[in-house]
Amino acid sequence: MKNKKKKQQNHGDNDMQSMDHTHMNMESNGGDMMQHGGQMMHMGNMKRKFWVSLIFSLPIIALSPMLKFSFMPNLVFPGSEWLVLILATFLYIYGGAPFIKGAKAELKERKPEMMTLVALGITVSYFYSLYAFTINQFFVADTHVMDFFWELATLIDIMLLGHWIEMDAVMAAGNALEKMAALLPNTATIVADNGDHIEKPLNEVVIGESVIVKAGEKIPTDGIILDGNTTVNEALVTGESKAVTKMKNDKVIGGSTNGSGAIMVKVTGTGQSGYLAQVMQMVSNAQKEQSKAEGVADKVAGLLVYAAVSAAILTFIVWLLVSGDFNLALERTVTVLVIACPHALGLAIPLVVARSTSIGAQNGLLTRKRQALEDATELDAILMDKTGTLTEGNFAVNDYKATDTAYSNEQILSLMGALESGSSHPLSVGILSKLKELNLKREFYNQVSHPC
Repeated sequence: MKNKKKKQQNHGDNDMQSMDHTHMNMESNGGDMMQHGGQMMHMGNMKRKFWVSLIFSLPIIALSPMLKFSFMPNLVFPGSEWLVLILATFLYIYGGAPFIKGAKAELKERKPEMMTLVALGITVSYFYSLYAFTINQFFVADTHVMDFFWELATLIDIMLLGHWIEMDAVMAAGNALEKMAALLPNTATIVADNGDHIEKPLNEVVIGESVIVKAGEKIPTDGIILDGNTTVNEALVTGESKAVTKMKNDKVIGGSTNGSGAIMVKVTGTGQSGYLAQVMQMVSNAQKEQSKAEGVADKVAGLLVYAAVSAAILTFIVWLLVSGDFNLALERTVTVLVIACPHALGLAIPLVVARSTSIGAQNGLLTRKRQALEDATELDAILMDKTGTLTEGNFAVNDYKATDTAYSNEQILSLMGALESGSSHPLSVGILSKLKELNLKREFYNQVSHPC
């Protein structure tokens, strides 16, 4: 007998739902949720900016001189250079705005990192291309100075796409926190001193009061049972898949589901002091902290800013001395700065960590430290302390075989079912479920089970 492995649930729907978190009575969590909403709006802007930028990039790419050397036909027509300039200008102002704003913030803090490099790459690409356009259109008739409008468009598109995906992953983890907050009801039924039952908002419940929890209701706060016996489903809070029997003086956790009995609970924790709130705060802190790899990436990105600028200046000086051609030296300098833009360095590590955290949160795996995700690659073995951690907690028959040739496999299984038919043990339930799944004939089942 083995436990069935948990089926991964599809939580692809990451749409925000309107949630009232005032019942949590936590200013810190409220602030987190407001910040979460702001991030959602920012992610929507990133998504819109990506698609708009992509649409405006297609004509730039199609009209690029680079396509003259490819399999695609040359689509250049009189005035196409002006069209490319207009589209690229819009693209730089509209699609490049998040990176330019981010670079300003980094430079203000004197910590140039990835945003500074991206802003440097797209800014140099645009203004050099503007310079090349001016030279080609108004000054030089027999030569052509290469522009970087094609590189500008693709660079902005790629970086917008990466940031959109990263923010979407972070939002998915945030949505998992919202689902945890939704475990708590909005109101609680309080037992007054005169014995009356008064329903009041959860954020007004204080420690020491007594609440009534009817069968099937969510337990509103942490507490101790004063009266009544029941079973409590704590699966969504603690991971324990089976209902836990609770009697007088036993502790209950806010957010768990009461079973078939009504109970009176003395409140011991609510709001920020509640178990569920502490778990949410722990996960929220884990999402904010950086892993070692992310810290290293930020430091490298900061150093890369100075390295790229230094290499660009050196490139300009060397090429100007060697060739004596200012335009050629400037072109090589811009190429160095564009290549230095850290596509993978700036996005890969944060994206992987954020995505891993969100997938884990959606499937009930709450990470206390993001560094643990990196350390997990060095693990040789993992020990789990209870049934239901990695399984559904429902026993099932995976295989069965008769060792006595006098009986078939089905007969042996039917005999086992006959023996377990009067039991409610989890193993018995698994055997009887297998009989039902195989749809064994009732006559055969009864015939075999009578002698037992």
